[in-house]
Amino acid sequence: MRSFIHDDRAAMEIPLRLVVYVIISAAILMIAAIGLQNIRPLMVEDTLEKQVGDIRMALTTMQHGAARNLIDPDSAAGNMRIFKIILPDDSEYLAFGVDPDPDNDGNLTDTKENLLTERGNVIFYKSRTGGKTRVPLEDPIELREGLLENGRWVVNNRNEKQYGIVITGGGRFEITFEQVYDPFSKERYTLSHYTDGLEAYINPYDPAVLPNSVWVTTSPNSIPADGTTSARVVIQLKDKKGRDAAKDGVEINLTTTLGNLGATNLTTIKGRAVTDITSDIFGTAMITASSPGLNPGSTYLTIKRLPIIFEIKKWINDSKPLNITFSTAYDLEYSVYFSGSGTEALWEWPQARIEIDGILVGEETIDSPDVIMKTYPGITIPSGDHTLSIKMTNDFFIPWIMDRNLYVESVRLTE
Repeated sequence: MRSFIHDDRAAMEIPLRLVVYVIISAAILMIAAIGLQNIRPLMVEDTLEKQVGDIRMALTTMQHGAARNLIDPDSAAGNMRIFKIILPDDSEYLAFGVDPDPDNDGNLTDTKENLLTERGNVIFYKSRTGGKTRVPLEDPIELREGLLENGRWVVNNRNEKQYGIVITGGGRFEITFEQVYDPFSKERYTLSHYTDGLEAYINPYDPAVLPNSVWVTTSPNSIPADGTTSARVVIQLKDKKGRDAAKDGVEINLTTTLGNLGATNLTTIKGRAVTDITSDIFGTAMITASSPGLNPGSTYLTIKRLPIIFEIKKWINDSKPLNITFSTAYDLEYSVYFSGSGTEALWEWPQARIEIDGILVGEETIDSPDVIMKTYPGITIPSGDHTLSIKMTNDFFIPWIMDRNLYVESVRLTE
């Protein structure tokens, strides 16, 4: 009978079992490591895909909100969204509106001139272990990089280009997008309150897009009828979706119902042509641009009548009225602006009475030694000859002691 104390079979089995356990554990760890290596890229792609999907839906929704006028400094803010973005460490970039690496060389700073890089309604993202993914957006969405100028975010037009927004590497980012409107180009943009420092430019013009219509705009939208002040007239070719069409050599015929155009026959360069207009007759000018085979476009320019200005610069020292004659060619409504000052006597200032053809325009106390202005709107003056009368109704004078006088600087009749 073998003694249990001296039985060494177990001693031989323990190391063998330990070796088997170590081999199995190592295999499990190796399988797990390989699995994690395969899972991690999928996790990065899934994280980016989910965030981009949420951003895409939010960008579509915000298109229906109000837009800030880029030219008007007093315009209210447009519809805004703030996106808090988390990029995993394996992320290369997330780009809004542009392909930042169209030649796929891995360098985001060497995009060559005239290389097609998208036109603003797309999102691109890429991780180090995955490929480039393109996510198209709705047609009305035009993403643009913003630039902070004088406390206001405007479209970054550096080097006469427009740019997309690119964020690179891993980390947390916060980007605000705002709806804005450019009344000059009549384009609506989703503008980033963020400047990335890269020059990933957008191709706003697609050479393959055929023009469908002619748009015409003026800047400013009103000028005085002085025959000298001009407004800029801009003609832009548009495609069926209202996008700019950059076709060269299209002949444009330009007409106006009022005023003088700098040119009536123009030729487009990159889909655009420019001239100017002046007028010495007031009214509303309808400017029409047309081209064979394209839908014509028109706009309106307000040409304001010149004000009637009387530079008087005289003192009224007594109750005798100051009379001025003038003529008008139309029955029109005016605002009358009186500029003047006064001298005080016995705690009273001069009282000015203004009449046109004996009809009271206004009566005011001119209580300042400095020139002040008084306004009287809604004064109808028929065509014909007229008399403007200005009188001080409370004259007072004590020789060498005090004198109450009225100084008339000017009277202006305007819209």
